[in-house]
This record gives sequence, C-alpha cells and structure tokens, in this order.
Amino acid sequence: MSALSGAINRLKTIFSNIWVGIESGVLHRDKNVVLFGAWMGAKFADNSRFLFQYLSRNQESLGLKKVIWVTRNEEVNALLNNLGYESYLCGTKESRYWHLKAGTHIVCNATNRQGHDADIDIQYSWGARKIQLWHGVGMKSVGAIANEHISVGGSFWSQLKSNRNLNMLMSEGGWGEAYFLTTSPVKLKVCQAIAACSEESMFISSYPRNCECVELLPRESEVINIVKAFKGAVFYLPTFRKDYSAYVHPLTDAGVKQFLLDNNFLWIEKPHSASTFQYQDFSIKNVLFLDSDFDVNVLYPFVSTVMSDYSSAVFDAVYRHIPVIMFTPDLEQFKGGNIGLTFDVEANCASVITRTIPETIQMLEEISISTYFNKPGITEFYDRYLREFWNNTKATYDQIWNDIRKKANL
Repeated sequence: MSALSGAINRLKTIFSNIWVGIESGVLHRDKNVVLFGAWMGAKFADNSRFLFQYLSRNQESLGLKKVIWVTRNEEVNALLNNLGYESYLCGTKESRYWHLKAGTHIVCNATNRQGHDADIDIQYSWGARKIQLWHGVGMKSVGAIANEHISVGGSFWSQLKSNRNLNMLMSEGGWGEAYFLTTSPVKLKVCQAIAACSEESMFISSYPRNCECVELLPRESEVINIVKAFKGAVFYLPTFRKDYSAYVHPLTDAGVKQFLLDNNFLWIEKPHSASTFQYQDFSIKNVLFLDSDFDVNVLYPFVSTVMSDYSSAVFDAVYRHIPVIMFTPDLEQFKGGNIGLTFDVEANCASVITRTIPETIQMLEEISISTYFNKPGITEFYDRYLREFWNNTKATYDQIWNDIRKKANL
C-alpha cells in the first residue's frame, strides 16, 4: 500500500470513528452490556469463549445486563442460541444495534481488517471499552513484529501513532489502543510490540482459557470420550508457515505409527486456522483429525503430551505441566521466513526440542513410561517459563474479570 493511500485510509477511519461516536452517543452505550467475538468471527473458541461462558453463567451476580456473542459463522450462531446463549450474526441490524449499545467489546485475535475479517465489526467500537485478550504467549513474531510486516501509511503516520490518543483515533474503532491483556512482565514488552500500542494500554492478568471450561459443546464431549478410550494421546498442533519445503510431518514415518499402535496411543491433530497445509491419511489407525475451528483448550486436561513447533501451545502445555515436544525440522527456514521468532529457541528450549523423527520417537517413549520429567533440563525449562511467561499465577475467572474491570474502569 502506498503512503498516499495509507494516509487516505487513516483519514477515512478518523471520520468513521467520529460518526460512530455520534451514533453510539444517541443509543447511550452501557458498559454492563458486554459484546464478544473471536478468531475473525469464524470460531467459538479461545480466551473470548471461556470468559464469555463465565460471564453468561454469572451475569446476574456480576451486575451485567447482557452478555452477547457475535459471529460471521451461521453454524456457530445457531449452536449458541440453541444452547441458551445470546448470539447474533455480524452484519445484521440486531448485531449492529448491540455493537453500538454495548459499552464493553472483548476479542482475542483480529482487531483490523488488513487481509482478513476482524473478530467483531470493529467499525462500531468507537466509544466502547475495548479489551484484547489475545491468544498466545508463544515465540512467533506476529503482528507488527512479523518479518513480513509492512507499516501502513508511511513514516509520518507511524510517528503520529506514537501518540496514544492519535493512535486510537487513527485505528478503526479505536482498537489501536485497546486494553491488551498479557500474562507477565516479560511478555508485556513483546505483546506491546505486536500490538504497536502504548505501554499505558497494556495490563497483566491470566488467560481465561487456562481456567476450567464452564460448558463443553456437544462435539467436544464426543471427542473427549474418544480420547479417554486410549491409554494415552499425542496432541499435535503445528503452527502455520508459508513455506513447507523443509517441513516433515511425523506421521510420514513408520516408527511414529508403530509407537501409537504398540502403546495404544491416539494421535490427535488440529491444523492452525491460518495453515495452508493439512496431512490427512485416513488409512492410519489411532488417528483423529480435528476441524480447524475446534477449541484445543478443552482437550489439554485429557492428553499425555503436546507436540508442536513454534506455537504458543508449547507454553500452554508448560502452564498445565503436560509433557511437551517441540518438533522443529525446519527451524532455520522458519527463523528466516515470513513470520520469524521473538527469541532464540535453540538456546532457550533445547531440552524439549527434537529435530529428527528418531529423536521424537525417543521422547514419546519416555513420555509413555513416565520418565520425561527426569530428563536433564526439563524441570528448569518448566520452572523458567511458568515464571517468565505465566508469572507463576494460577488463572481464576474472578481475578481475570477483576483485573479487566480495574484496567478498563468498568
């Protein structure tokens, strides 16, 4: 995008925000009406989902008037309404009304429309308290610090964005300065860079998805029952990348398949929502492929190990003290690719990294006989990242909601 077109878009955004401010002023936004969305409006999942269900169940005791979900997915909308929640499709007149009436907007992923949809209709958020729960304490350089990131509008507009009020005004709905939840002082600086916002907008709390899920969806209950029928389960959660030329899928190796059969382990795999690659050999026994919109967070309590690469799933496993394997056959390529990494993975995660299939099978064997945590460096790795990424804090809904209310003056 050229500097001129970027500047024009910024000016359009400013006028749109002013107009929405007038509209929402007529309707009198109410901070006790809370509106949620997640994952570009496509999924009912992650931090938004967990907090939404908690607030919905405790709406009266918390003094809330309405707790609303908005989505772009007709199936999600129908499911939530059938379960007794209040949900609306983005783009409808009802959704627009509640976007303008709700005084609190909460999301966990996209707060712009640069090549994708946003979690909610962000153009109607000006004047609402905006909470970005985010969705990971991982190692990928996403957002404004991604290798492929391009600043929109040129250096002049980038300098203006350093002013918090101007950054808010120039971002659609004011989301450029949403209150951004992060989980520790260490992660605060990284997340601030990802969001390209001021430190004043950041706050530290816990992730709702680390609490117990309030209510499972029917499909989630079915999957959990399948998992329980096996002695153990490997939960494979690879992240997305543009270049798969150096990537190796573990199930292409006969040794991994034999491990599953010999140990009565289930291989559970869910592709990342942004992934363009999915391995699906349905002839393999002991394998369960999940849809990309399945909420992985409900499965963590039921698996034996989490296998990933550069995903925040690695540190979700650390929080829950689940054995983790970082299978990284394409590490060098990923570091220099379109995304990149925020820190030296090889130096900091050596005790849980495997680069080859034989190394991976060896670690799976250690997990199956419960000797994984006896390995050199494992205890230190878990202790370090529980402290640095999770602040040694046990997540509770009450504390999270109190932290949000305090930060956003709800």
